[in-house]
Amino acid sequence: MDELDRRVIAALIAHPRASWPAVGRAVRASEATVSRRAGRILASELVHVAATLDVLATGRGVPVFVRVRCEPVKSVAVANALTEWPSVRFVSLVSGAADCLVELVATDRNDLLELTVLRLPQLDGVIGSSSEVVLRRFTTGVGWTPDFLAPEAVAALRAERIDRWDRAQPTQLSPPLTEVDELLVGALAEDGRMRWRDLAARAGIMESTARRRVENLCRSGAIRFRTIVEPETLGLPVTAFLWLRVDPQRVDAVAEELTRHPEVMLLCATAGEHTMCGEVAVAEYRDLHRFLTDTLGGIPGIRDVDVTLGLRTLKRASIVRPWYPGAPTSA
Repeated sequence: MDELDRRVIAALIAHPRASWPAVGRAVRASEATVSRRAGRILASELVHVAATLDVLATGRGVPVFVRVRCEPVKSVAVANALTEWPSVRFVSLVSGAADCLVELVATDRNDLLELTVLRLPQLDGVIGSSSEVVLRRFTTGVGWTPDFLAPEAVAALRAERIDRWDRAQPTQLSPPLTEVDELLVGALAEDGRMRWRDLAARAGIMESTARRRVENLCRSGAIRFRTIVEPETLGLPVTAFLWLRVDPQRVDAVAEELTRHPEVMLLCATAGEHTMCGEVAVAEYRDLHRFLTDTLGGIPGIRDVDVTLGLRTLKRASIVRPWYPGAPTSA
């Protein structure tokens, strides 16, 4: 990936369904160049554009972060096994107090009990876990703004979006999805840039109907489009998960300050051992040190920070990239 590739990806993060002329204006390259570059990037499978169903807006569950401790040499097997759970949206091998970090969606308290207390301990190699239930999302990968484009270019791209990329936390439930809506969402989860006529064919409806239904789903907050990419692809190989203890009266203020920083990919208020959790991505360890000491250290109300370093992501936003060390790879 060269600099132009990274700018093209950043443009797709700002607006996953942006037209190639719009991307070209954002990155200051011709439409033909952008189309060719983006086609190669998307074909590489390092970058995936998808519509993601908002489980909070649709009332389908609550996100929960689970830090899993494993027996020596069994963490990879545990992580690969967890990628196969339908309720799990994110799996990463990490270092620190845990060996594996998981984000799952629990439909209710009983489902959380079954997933974390009954099923998880039965996995071979799991020796313990701790859970943090998400109380509020402040920013997610949908609204991430890596620092590769001028602010005005990002603003121009986002002005064309119809989904609620700017609303990390829904304010109300969206209307129930119909059977046709489910077909549309399923197709867009596979390819978020699917053409309207192809999408209509998948659902067996008119093109105008498909477009109207998807626009309604976006405006209601039921779905949001996202460009899914590992930060390493953008030249940001150092990722860290932050577990913060924050004075309760300062949570919103701390979140407001942190979400301004391009390093922050995710930030949530949680119930559990910590008050907040987040994910950051930077180019080098010295950048992480600077973020921890200067940025976090300069925000009143943060009492304690626990840092878990990301080692390898096996599942992000339900896109699975299993890892089997030592297995032969195709050329």
